[in-house]
Amino acid sequence: MNRASQWIWQVMLLAAVSLGAPQAWAILDIYVQDDLPVYDKPEAGSREVSRLTRGDRLVISPKIYGAYRKVLVTYGGKRQGGFIKISQIRRSYIKDRDEEELAKQRIYNRDYGLGLSLIASHMRQDGRKFTTGAADTYDISPLTSTTFFFSIFSDVPWSNTMMLRPYLSFRSTKFKGEAELVGSINPLRPAQVTLEQSFLGIGVLAKMYDGPRDTFWWGGGIEVGSGDKSNLIIDDGIPLKVEGEKPLYVLLYGSIGWDVPAPGAFWLAPDLRLGIVPNNDPIILYLEAFVSVAYSLR
Repeated sequence: MNRASQWIWQVMLLAAVSLGAPQAWAILDIYVQDDLPVYDKPEAGSREVSRLTRGDRLVISPKIYGAYRKVLVTYGGKRQGGFIKISQIRRSYIKDRDEEELAKQRIYNRDYGLGLSLIASHMRQDGRKFTTGAADTYDISPLTSTTFFFSIFSDVPWSNTMMLRPYLSFRSTKFKGEAELVGSINPLRPAQVTLEQSFLGIGVLAKMYDGPRDTFWWGGGIEVGSGDKSNLIIDDGIPLKVEGEKPLYVLLYGSIGWDVPAPGAFWLAPDLRLGIVPNNDPIILYLEAFVSVAYSLR
């Protein structure tokens, strides 16, 4: 190789190293594929103090010393730094030790995933007045709903510290409370109120991780649920059933969760969500626990 081609090769290597320069604190290893002389100083005419051969693996500094890289070798009876020419690193390659360790670990947030969730939901809505078609008005107490339903989802890596979870939920509510007829004289007992609703919801959750290896995450999301039924029953001895308009829920929430490895490519992914349905009057507050099983698509 003539001097001009050597110079071009060296410039290309320096440019590649500069563009992909690792962090100063990274631990790098060089995997030697060709014989490499090691010099005592990063300058021309330096003394050769050691020689690396194919199969050697040793620590190399991320710092560049002109046309040289520093390696840790043994010579003169002790471990110390030596220097190899960048132009001579042809088939030999350098790897980040942290990235190698990361590749060996099972880390959920680096892969696509598919899953199924079982959800326990508790909702609360403040009291309101309700007028029937017969012009009877009821004072309805705060209503609460505790139901179970399921959801299917996909987890999509967005960055090293973020995943997006689009999902479909097959949501249901069963609010219960009491009601009193306005203007009634000495009612025997409050009427029992039941409000049953079912929805098909579509939503997206953003999951934020503090680092690429973390299994704990936090985030928030939005879900829009379109109702396919809404039945209100007021039972004061003679049940009054009112079929309402199909409801629409807009759910806003914050969430925390964990990725727990399970056998094979499966993961357990529990999370808690605290949210609000602001487009209902009165608004609805809710707490939900998700028990999810996900399959990592490697």
